[in-house]
Amino acid sequence: MKTYNRIIIQAAVWLTIWAVFSFTGNNADKLPGFYLLNTLWVLGFVILFNVFYSLLLPIFFAGKKVLFTFMVLLALTGYVGYSVVVDLNFRIPEKLSTATPKEEYRERPLRYLIIPSVFLGLMLFGAAASVGGLSAFEKKKKSEEEANRRRLEAEIALLKSQINPHFLVNTLNNLYVLSLTEPEKTPDGLLKLSEMVNYILYECAKPKVPLALDIEFIQNYIALQRLRLSPNVHLQVDLPSAVPPEIEIEPMILIPFIENAFKHGLTTKQECDILIAIQLKSKQLMLEVKNPVLPLKPAESGNPSGIGLTNTQQRLEHSYADKHSLNLQNDGQTHVVKLQINLAP
Repeated sequence: MKTYNRIIIQAAVWLTIWAVFSFTGNNADKLPGFYLLNTLWVLGFVILFNVFYSLLLPIFFAGKKVLFTFMVLLALTGYVGYSVVVDLNFRIPEKLSTATPKEEYRERPLRYLIIPSVFLGLMLFGAAASVGGLSAFEKKKKSEEEANRRRLEAEIALLKSQINPHFLVNTLNNLYVLSLTEPEKTPDGLLKLSEMVNYILYECAKPKVPLALDIEFIQNYIALQRLRLSPNVHLQVDLPSAVPPEIEIEPMILIPFIENAFKHGLTTKQECDILIAIQLKSKQLMLEVKNPVLPLKPAESGNPSGIGLTNTQQRLEHSYADKHSLNLQNDGQTHVVKLQINLAP
């Protein structure tokens, strides 16, 4: 709770208590001394409550329980003394009301002054402890939430840092092969790669990017892959032609599924059908990727999905925990990815 808000709330509470003491019942016969006495009582409440809340409870939360106990007893003793002094010096019937003074006010035993003060002091201690405990709980909860948020941001940043080099290595390998087999296509490939690297360097550091930019990145990647496709590959691509600029997505969270289709679904020994489709309905994004299942190369047998797909699944869990569904199917002939993400804020 911010200091300013706490002051406003306390002022409202204490003024309400003073008003209840001062204006409950018949006030026609009340003298100024009556309101002064109520003011001094409420002033004692204010001081004791804030001594407990602002000075003593931090000592308790710091683990100094012996010192805390001593200070609480000292504060209660001081409050009882203050209350007794106020009662003896300001609770004078002739100054409180024009009504006939009652004899019990003139000769009140000391215990009738001390016991109510102790009781009120304990009530104020309980109120301060309750408010302070709740405030400490909320502060701890917010600290834990902030720590978790920062941890997730750090994890996502790490996952992104792993995906980007992984992606670039694969793309550079493809360009190297292209330069050997069809060197005339290499300049166009390098231009596409330059645009993609620009996106990775200047956009992927952000938590969210416009979906239109991410789809443009995917288009460049597919165009780069087309340069090296053999005639036996049938590639079907269906991407949105227009995307509202306000719709955003985690950068590069779709590309690993598409990259895997090219990495693991291409061969020159048989017909290869690859489907890449992205649909956008309102703010529901649907990605479908299909590619043939081919025998794993020896280097891939230990980790068939690759670091990109594994990390992307972790990113989905972090960023779209309750807002996505991912279905991976493999019947031995075709590998199918069906991903749905709710991109609403």
